[in-house]
Amino acid sequence: MRIISVVNQKGGCGKTTVAINLAAALGKLEKKVLLIDLDPQAHASMGLNTPYERISYSTYDLLIEPRLKLSDAVFELSEVFHIIPSLPVLSALEQELSGKKGRERHLGSKLARSNEVYDFVIIDSPPNVGILTFNALIASNEVIIPVEPSSFSLDGLDRLKETLELLESEIDHTVSMNVLINNLEKGTRFARDFVCELEKEHESILMNNTVSHSVRYKESAHMGIPIFGMKDVEHLQREFLRIAEEIVDRAPILNVGNIKRWMARLHGPKIVEEGVLFSLDAPDAESVYLTGEFASWSRNGIRMEKNPIDGLWEVTLNLEPGEYEYRFIVDGNWVKDPKNNDIVVNEFGQENSLLIV
Repeated sequence: MRIISVVNQKGGCGKTTVAINLAAALGKLEKKVLLIDLDPQAHASMGLNTPYERISYSTYDLLIEPRLKLSDAVFELSEVFHIIPSLPVLSALEQELSGKKGRERHLGSKLARSNEVYDFVIIDSPPNVGILTFNALIASNEVIIPVEPSSFSLDGLDRLKETLELLESEIDHTVSMNVLINNLEKGTRFARDFVCELEKEHESILMNNTVSHSVRYKESAHMGIPIFGMKDVEHLQREFLRIAEEIVDRAPILNVGNIKRWMARLHGPKIVEEGVLFSLDAPDAESVYLTGEFASWSRNGIRMEKNPIDGLWEVTLNLEPGEYEYRFIVDGNWVKDPKNNDIVVNEFGQENSLLIV
């Protein structure tokens, strides 16, 4: 599963247009796609005419409610194209999570513990760098940065690159960058000069394909359909199919095995093919055990082994679907999972980590 955020802290760069039509184009290539609307303005949801009367949960509910699974918030637009819609209440999330540890990892945690099978997850992020955008970036292993021909857009690109470099240095999280030129009036001298400047400064991350300037993209959003739902726009449809093909062909920066380990290291338990992978970063520990409802809260617990490559303590369990409370026993001390934001208070007033399979 490749998780790609569409990000630019500058508004008006066509971020949502790219997210909607890229997701639809990947669907046309027979890829199963989930679009997550992480913008409180909910433009991606509106641009796909999401029927809110049939929606039970939004991205706000997904990020704030520990017992809500990813699949609970998914709405099927078609067999291969699903969405988790947004609502304006999402703007309150930053204040509600203020001061809470791990607040920037909520979305990644939900994705890590989902057994839903998607080829691509596309995240439409808000036009700023806050808690929601950090949730998108930390959940992703790739980003697409749409830039329109303007100096303001270039400034937004430079600032976003600084943010991604900060993530890499602070939490060792590397994201593969793809810069997509959007809203390009091809054939103009200004457009040629802009492309040349981008090639000079960002050639290694610049995508080969571009998105043309056209009012038809705005018309399709107003109608609540992707560009593929309109007539007489075959040239625009071909543009996004070429962009989707380029994304498919571009190898992600991490291989599948590394993605599993990275997701578990950042977000706690990860659903893998063999079951549920538990991991703990405790480099100085002599012994680490896992206990919980699946082990009848045994004081002996389930022994975890230290991986010689990165030093993480690990064990994989085959668990039936359900809810499980658990803790680690580190050198005899019971501790909650520091990488799992989903917690519940037990009868003794202590916090247990919560896993939903």
